[in-house]
Amino acid sequence: MTVDEDGEPTASPNRIREKAMASVALAAGALVLWVASRVTWARVDAEDGLSPMRSFTVHGSDWSPWLTPAALVLLAAVAVVWALRGIALRIVAVVLGIGAIVIAIPAVSLMTTSVDSDYAARAIDLPPRFRVLLTTVNDWAPAIVLVAVALIAVGAALAMRAARGAGMSSKYRSPAARREELERKVFDDYERRKRAQAQGSGTVTASEQRDGASSDAGTSERLLWDSLDTGVDPTE
Repeated sequence: MTVDEDGEPTASPNRIREKAMASVALAAGALVLWVASRVTWARVDAEDGLSPMRSFTVHGSDWSPWLTPAALVLLAAVAVVWALRGIALRIVAVVLGIGAIVIAIPAVSLMTTSVDSDYAARAIDLPPRFRVLLTTVNDWAPAIVLVAVALIAVGAALAMRAARGAGMSSKYRSPAARREELERKVFDDYERRKRAQAQGSGTVTASEQRDGASSDAGTSERLLWDSLDTGVDPTE
């Protein structure tokens, strides 16, 4: 794991790529869910005894009102994936995986069981005076939801991989790991100043010397306190 000058882990190219792919998968899943909410899931043929038989359309948003809210949640999850890392991102990935399972249940149920005409009538608020004669389900409509479920699962898996590769900040690492990192920083800082002196500091202007001294003082002070916190002797 690479870290910046403050001891915080930097984003690796692999992790950035995994987060980008997870974002694309989640955004695509949101789009597919929105499409599923707009298409026709079923048609209800009914009559009221006063007029000819009428056909009513049941859209996805009627059959499953949660489709549109779920799509909005997925869009919000895209931003969350980029904002979080480590254990927090793992929790989000697990929640996304559970959400994918929950979303799949109604679609699988509709594909494997007989259609519930009463539920279809309630979904479109069919007036009580109508009597349902026939309910026809479009078999491909639930399949659209399953495509979205697959995309969500892929996004959750990629988010989990990115979380595992993110590492943790220095304050959450073991004391031994922090000690090793601080020793390396102290040594690198010493070697850098030694090389600068060997290369001839006489050609450096007074302003540059003051700036460099100020920067070295700030870095050295930070390293000194970090070293003392972890039991490293900065004078060695």
